[in-house]
Order: sequence, then structure tokens, then C-alpha cells
Amino acid sequence: MNDDLGLSPSLAGGNTGRDALPALWFSQDAAARLVVGRDLTVLVANSRALRVIESNGPVCLRDGALVARDRKAAAELTAVVAEASPAARFAVVGADSGAAVLVEAVSLGPEETAPVALALRDLSSPVQVECADLESMFGVTPGEHQVIVQLLKGYSSREIAEQFGKSILTVRTHVKRAYGKIGVKTRGQLFARLLPYLAIR
Repeated sequence: MNDDLGLSPSLAGGNTGRDALPALWFSQDAAARLVVGRDLTVLVANSRALRVIESNGPVCLRDGALVARDRKAAAELTAVVAEASPAARFAVVGADSGAAVLVEAVSLGPEETAPVALALRDLSSPVQVECADLESMFGVTPGEHQVIVQLLKGYSSREIAEQFGKSILTVRTHVKRAYGKIGVKTRGQLFARLLPYLAIR
């Protein structure tokens, strides 16, 4: 029933010409994405989403539907999908079971019955932060850029120094200069300022 991209033909819009472009983009997206009905029936999923689902985490596929492995996770998953609206909602599913998934849910229409787009992030996997070219946008040096990305991943200056074999003084100098160039004073301000330039997986 699925096409060669692993997508439902009804949602992929066909496999020829311009109609195939959304399906191709969806299938190659680096994020784990799927679309479900309000009853959690999976309408379409990309390969990354299938890997997250099959990783023995708190959610799995059963008879074409997304289900949780325990009652609490099932209630969390059902709630985030049922309450989805055009504005993104976030929920952590399965936090009590050890393996947790961050779920972002967005309704694909204003109706209460509209399908819901989900993005999944396995919280047990390391965070990958990809940052746009800050060197050309803000004039930071390659060293400052490297330190900023590690700060955004949650590492302290001391951990960054150990990770790259630099002195703590060098890392703090990079942070101070980068903050000045970007126009921020705290890590929270840094994250807010750079959010439009980040891809977090």
C-alpha cells in the first residue's frame, strides 16, 4: 500500500512531477516525523520516525496505530494528540519508564478531527545541534562558533575546555567575545537569539 518512499500514496500526492516533491522532502527529513489520525492511526511516517518507534522506547506500532508501552505513557500520548492545535504542543511520553520521547504535535487543520503531525525525539540519544554559519552572520571566529554550539548543547565552560583540550580561560574568552558579537549577556539570551538559526535533533 505504501510507495517506494515509505509513504502512503494518499498523503504523498502521487509519485510524479511536482506532486512528489512534498513526499520526497518528508522522506528525507532528518527529523523523526509522522502524521496520525486523532485515533493514533499512522497515516504516514518517514524512516527516521520508524527507527525511533522501533527502538524499544515508550511508543511502538501495533496494527497500524501508534501505541504506548504502559498506561501512563498511553495517557500522555493520547492527550497530546487529542489536544493538538495549529500551534505546536509538546509533551514528554514515557518519562517514568526510563526511555522517554519528546513529542511535538501540530494539528494539520482547524477542525478537531484534523490529522496531527508529530515530531519525535528520543531523549536517551545525544542532542545534535546544527548551527547556521554564525561566522558570516555575526562575525564570530571558528573557535567561538565551536564553543557556542557546545554551550547550546548544555555543556559548561569547564566541560568544553576538557573536551577540546583548551584552557578554561581560552573558552571563557571565546564565550565573552561571541556574546558581545551576537549581542547577548546570558546563555538563555543566546539560545533565544540563535533559535531561528538552529536545527536541533
